[in-house]
Amino acid sequence: MNGLRLPLALCLLLLALPALADNPIRTSPVIELREGYAGYPEFMKECDWTAEFPARLAEYSKGLVELTDQDLATLPGRVLRIRIMHMRSADGGAFSGPKWAMIRAELYEDGALVGQYQPYRRTMTLFRDGCSSLSKISNALAADTAAWLRRGDFKIEYANDQAAIEIGPEEDVPPIH
Repeated sequence: MNGLRLPLALCLLLLALPALADNPIRTSPVIELREGYAGYPEFMKECDWTAEFPARLAEYSKGLVELTDQDLATLPGRVLRIRIMHMRSADGGAFSGPKWAMIRAELYEDGALVGQYQPYRRTMTLFRDGCSSLSKISNALAADTAAWLRRGDFKIEYANDQAAIEIGPEEDVPPIH
């Protein structure tokens, strides 16, 4: 009986793949800041990482996620709402300190919240400007989120109180020796 488990599991997986392809997770082509959070307006205007993240997520999900301009709140099926919870960026590479971002991805099925994921990534490289640092962070967050969606281990663990989220001081510039 133990020898049949793996072939049986593979057969079930192959049968489930067409169903997954017919039920993609739809998300917006641009992520937004959480309500009441200003972020770094200069980088929100200059950098296109808020559009880069969803595009990379769709790419890394290998067909599991598709982008739509439709209002996510009105769509049936599975939708993923993504918000920037906190970020820090600055020009100046390592001299301006670490850059980071935290997003929250909320997975809904037919309007009901079924899972939340809140990854955080940071970088501190010598010769990157603020936009290229955010691009690197966006790439890592998209890979993390695609892996979470593929795992299917969904939980609801974050409160709706967005104002309490803080990842560190607004300015954390190391001294120059």
